[in-house]
Amino acid sequence: MKTLWRSLCCMLVWCVVICTSVFADAKKSAAGNVYSWDFSDCLIRDILYVVSLDTGISIVSDDTVSGKADFRFTGKDFETAFDSFLKAARLYVLKEDEVWTVSRFKIEELNGLYNLDVCDLSAEQIVEKLSLFLGTVLTYEVLPAGTMNMHFRGLDEFGLVQSVCLRLNGYTLERTDAGYHFAKRTVSTGMGVSGLGNVEVHSGDEGAVFVDVHDSRAGDVLEALFELNDSDGSGDFKGFCVLAGSDVKITRSCFVGKNFEDALDKVCAQCGLRVVCSDGVLYVVSDSGARDKLVEGNKNWYKVKLEYGKAVEFVSILKKRFGNLECVILPDEMSFLVCVNEQVFEEICLLKDEVDLKTDTYLVELKYIRPEEMLKYLPPGFDRECLFFADDNSCVYYKGTETAYLNLLEQVKICDRPVVRVSYDLLILQYEEGNENSWNPNFSAGRMKIGDRNDFGVKIGNVLNLNLNVISAFGLGFAVQLQTAIEENKTSVFADTTLHGVAGKQINFQNTNTYRYRDNNLDPQTGKPVYSGVTKEIVSGLKLDVVGFVSGDGMITSTVTASVTRQGIDTSSSTGNPPPTSEKVITTEVCGKSGEPIVISGLVQSSNSQSSSGVPLISKVPLLGALFKTSEKITEKSQMVIYLVPHIEEYNSSYISNENEKESLQIQTALLERCEAFYKKNLLEDTNEQL
Repeated sequence: MKTLWRSLCCMLVWCVVICTSVFADAKKSAAGNVYSWDFSDCLIRDILYVVSLDTGISIVSDDTVSGKADFRFTGKDFETAFDSFLKAARLYVLKEDEVWTVSRFKIEELNGLYNLDVCDLSAEQIVEKLSLFLGTVLTYEVLPAGTMNMHFRGLDEFGLVQSVCLRLNGYTLERTDAGYHFAKRTVSTGMGVSGLGNVEVHSGDEGAVFVDVHDSRAGDVLEALFELNDSDGSGDFKGFCVLAGSDVKITRSCFVGKNFEDALDKVCAQCGLRVVCSDGVLYVVSDSGARDKLVEGNKNWYKVKLEYGKAVEFVSILKKRFGNLECVILPDEMSFLVCVNEQVFEEICLLKDEVDLKTDTYLVELKYIRPEEMLKYLPPGFDRECLFFADDNSCVYYKGTETAYLNLLEQVKICDRPVVRVSYDLLILQYEEGNENSWNPNFSAGRMKIGDRNDFGVKIGNVLNLNLNVISAFGLGFAVQLQTAIEENKTSVFADTTLHGVAGKQINFQNTNTYRYRDNNLDPQTGKPVYSGVTKEIVSGLKLDVVGFVSGDGMITSTVTASVTRQGIDTSSSTGNPPPTSEKVITTEVCGKSGEPIVISGLVQSSNSQSSSGVPLISKVPLLGALFKTSEKITEKSQMVIYLVPHIEEYNSSYISNENEKESLQIQTALLERCEAFYKKNLLEDTNEQL
């Protein structure tokens, strides 16, 4: 028997050892598993189901779990990852030995105190779960819809249930024999008590009325006020009637009115109401502006009279300072009415004393610019409404203070400057080029003979008579060549003048011929041209437009537009069509100093003509006359060359106004004297004679 007992004990020990080893190996194997999940926008119940299958842990969810979530995990520490997932999804878990329960409701008991955590549950679910856990009957009326969250710590049973009731808002907790009841608050008509809060109204010293309202309706507060007035026996009113706003809620109000009327007005103003008395009965009616009046105070109409300024200007300042005010400007334009409270009116009076200052009228004399130009380029800091035109074109009136007037004069000195004047020495030459007229100018110098002293001046006399100083602008060689071409009729002076203007303004020069012709229409019956009664014009010739801008360092930027129009042979008598025209246009912009010449060429016009010659009389005989006459086609080309020399004119000089022109004349005189001395010296050495 003892041997059998020993054998059984040994077998039992070996079984325990083997089971312990197997359990340890299984636990070690499970701990070494690596889990990997990737859930995106999946149902929470599906996520818990898959995790339960993979881990071998029984995980269940109660009826509070719903919705979707994301869960991504790869690793061995499953419990930490699972707790993080529940926290992100606003869930709680109750871990027991055999099963884990996931829920949105979590309650714990510790030493008779409770900790409650609820996320995204309806009021009915919270009360139901709480009743099941506490084992207490919790009854309720219709609970508010929607989900809510609750988190309470360290509360006993009554405190926990009461906290839940307060969280529902609008419910009171009542004890019953079986447990607790959540009762919805109802409006009570009892004096001084409101269904949504408390109303305390009582009289004080010298007729004062104390009002303390907390979370109550306006109708209950008004009723308490009227009952207090009737109970005191001091009311002079027959009754009251609330026509609007009885359901308006007053969250919190506590004040002392001077009397019944003052307290009544303040309560009505808070609710957007006002009181109207008719036949001793007080009627409470709606008033949308009552609250604004309560904040801004009682408004009255005040008259404001200005001494110097206009009411329109001052009212615009008031609206910028105080916002939208109700103002009425009186006919005298110096005063106005304004509807404000007493405090705002005092601020308006202070502002009037600062703004309504005496202003005088001053005369501003202009030297160079016109009043219109001054207003166009008015210095900064001045208003155009303060300036007025005078009778003449050299003065303006300024209305303002003396300090502002002196400041204006300083600013006017800066802008009241003379306009820069420019002038252009214009020389237009027409060069003729054709088969019968070719020009190859040559210039040579030889020894002078007796009597040739004055011949040099004669040869360039035509050039010296030009308005443009050709020698100083282009040199002596060009002047001699030009003189030769003029004498041989190969070059003609088309224009020689000086154009004066101001900087920035256009200067126009036009030398044209106007040809007028009748506009004919063809007669549909005869096919012959018939005069339509309309006369048209063709303008041919030269047009020149120049605009000069002067920079600060004296550089002149000239924009030149030149056009040459030429009219062809008149064929209107034979064809009925207007004569043909040709046009050449050049536009350029040149920048240079005063006195530097500008040359514009390329305005070339060509014309074809035919000439015939023959033996008199015989050449006119038909057929036979062709043997005694010759015909020749002649092609002629003419080129317009424009020479411009810009100058900046000073106001103290006449035509020669700057130092550059004076220096050019000095150089010209010195050059002529040197030429005469050179020829005189060579002539004396050859002839040994003295002039």
